[in-house]
Amino acid sequence: MNENITPYQSCSKSVFLILGIILMGWSALFSIFLISQGAWPVSIFLGVEYLLIVYLIKLYFREKNIKDEISINEKEISIKKFKGDKLLNSSTFNTYWSKIFFTKHKNQSKLSIRESNKETEVASFLHADLKESLYLRIKRQLTYY
Repeated sequence: MNENITPYQSCSKSVFLILGIILMGWSALFSIFLISQGAWPVSIFLGVEYLLIVYLIKLYFREKNIKDEISINEKEISIKKFKGDKLLNSSTFNTYWSKIFFTKHKNQSKLSIRESNKETEVASFLHADLKESLYLRIKRQLTYY
């Protein structure tokens, strides 16, 4: 079993670019109206707000570039956590001695793999329902070996 787990992403960069252009056009038209009415300081705050939104969207796309790779074979379970192309953490567990745990309380959940005193959380960025389906797939694979 080889799984590449990435966070769910509802919008791509092109959608955000189109929305940004629309927002910038609306802000420009509204600023022209406000300046003609004498309320020019409001257009400054509108521009600062637009810059803040652009910064937060850039931060979102930088932080969502994460993934977990899980590979399971007869001898070992290998879990690698990546951010971009950089390997953040790598863990290996013996397939025979490892146990997988899934806890869910309301919308908070945790999926972890444990072997004696070693434990690592898997797919911490996923929604509880997606973690549960991943848990069932991994558990099925572990009972196979």
